[in-house]
Amino acid sequence: MGLIKRLQRKTVGVHPRLLVFERENTENAYVTWEDKRKPQVTLRDGMTQEEYQALAARREELLRQAEELLWRSYLDPKSDDLMSEENSFPDIRYLTGNYYVERESYGYIYRDSRGFAYHIKNGQLRYKHHNGKGWVEEFLPLDSPEITRYYQILFGLHLTGDESGEEEDYMGLDLEAEFLALDDPIEFEILSHDVI
Repeated sequence: MGLIKRLQRKTVGVHPRLLVFERENTENAYVTWEDKRKPQVTLRDGMTQEEYQALAARREELLRQAEELLWRSYLDPKSDDLMSEENSFPDIRYLTGNYYVERESYGYIYRDSRGFAYHIKNGQLRYKHHNGKGWVEEFLPLDSPEITRYYQILFGLHLTGDESGEEEDYMGLDLEAEFLALDDPIEFEILSHDVI
């Protein structure tokens, strides 16, 4: 990749483009650029096939949202939300705009009125936190009126870059959405990004 093309990326950006791999992921395993396989899909917390199918039917909507986040947060050099700066990670000059879905996870998350997240452990809802001295666990029954169950979708994306002059995995990006009902509006938030 030439220097001029990299500098051009920094001034005009590159739009996100989903790479769809057709190779089956028969072991439903972690995926990398070299594998070029379909994403790993996980259903958690007892999510039913019917619920999953309802959410999977909205996948195009979710991918459009993911692309909007990619553009606004990483690829549009004029964005106020841009997280990329020169000499830091990620560097907009190396991002190709290509991305693929490495994993999708569908399940539930349980929250109390404070917004604290609970997870099921040993048939109960558990909230684990650190109080400054050590780890503390708080338990509630599954049918506790203090808890609200939300649907949770996690998408793991891999963005490619050409830092070494060849396209390869450059950055991992984790997106999360929580919502009450299957037909509610769904909005992704960025959980984290990291070097691959």
